[in-house]
Amino acid sequence: MSEKTTEKTYGPFELRSAYHSEPVPDDFVQRRRISAAIRTLSERLIRVEADEATLTGWADQLEALVDAVGQPERRDSREANRKLFTGAATIGDLYHMMDYDPVGGGANPIAPQIDWTREDQDGVEGALWLGQQYQGPPGRVHGGVVSWILDAVLSRAMHASFRLGVTGTLNIRYMAGSPIEEALTCRAHIVRQEGRKIFIEGGIWHGETQTVHAEGVWLTPKSLG
Repeated sequence: MSEKTTEKTYGPFELRSAYHSEPVPDDFVQRRRISAAIRTLSERLIRVEADEATLTGWADQLEALVDAVGQPERRDSREANRKLFTGAATIGDLYHMMDYDPVGGGANPIAPQIDWTREDQDGVEGALWLGQQYQGPPGRVHGGVVSWILDAVLSRAMHASFRLGVTGTLNIRYMAGSPIEEALTCRAHIVRQEGRKIFIEGGIWHGETQTVHAEGVWLTPKSLG
């Protein structure tokens, strides 16, 4: 008689390592394909030069796809989140939370993608490239998009140091324009912790030039403080 196997489960401090070391679930391979196709389509069609007939044809095809998809049911991620904090989350639960992250989530078509090159207790570093859908002033990334990304980057530094918390304050100083359609680098590290307050700073660089500086305070939940 074969021994019954139990799917491995994870807690909050195993989330990052499991997400990067375990095989991608089969359904998320397809979810990522869908997301990548939508991102590519968004980038290629924004401000596109095309005649009205061509635009009409594309619009008809996309509206037909929307009709074909309909309004399918969605999974509520709160259940997966509760399982994570009790150490009972499966790899599928982790993907249902993390892969839809609005910054870096592989299954989220609006998420700017970051290629993380370093993640440890000393900080994080990643490479990113932002297309015209993220433009504010001509040729530059919108300031709100920069803030959106850096909130996630500083949070990533917290998680890489095996800490938990939520954003309390985030201060952004724009030092130069961050260009679209060029290689950018983001970095962040923890400065110190005082009780429940975790002080983190980081920024964005274009080559050797720092274009944005960010600093903020993250608050550890009272049950962990």
